Amino acid sequence: MRVREFMALLPDLVRPHLAPDLRAFKLRGPRHSLVGFYYEDERVHYEVWVQARAARLEIGLHYEADPECNRQGLEALSAHAAAITAALGPTVEGEEWTKHWTRIHENVQLAPLSQAYAAAVAERIAAFINVLEPLRQAGLR
Repeated sequence: MRVREFMALLPDLVRPHLAPDLRAFKLRGPRHSLVGFYYEDERVHYEVWVQARAARLEIGLHYEADPECNRQGLEALSAHAAAITAALGPTVEGEEWTKHWTRIHENVQLAPLSQAYAAAVAERIAAFINVLEPLRQAGLR
């Protein structure tokens, strides 16, 4: 399966795994090697990114807005680090990735792209959204 085909499968596979109030996401892409799911602002989005050359796949919440928004978002979620780790596992980490981007993510070994792998990835990004989005939205209030 090609990366673009794999990415195109994810939105429909993600939605049933989300809490009902989180199913109305908007899409960023799918682009060739990534697809993003967002709510209010596409600069703050959940992303699945296939990095074929590195043979890995990234799943995460990306803050790609202004530096202040990015910092505040990461700080707000970092206050819940223990709960996030308990829910999503120890492979999830938050970081200031660049001067202009922050993220809470995990990288996994890329498996052969297939319908079954797309289903597994969809479940994992849905877990990120179900855990992080209520915390992110609460931090906006």
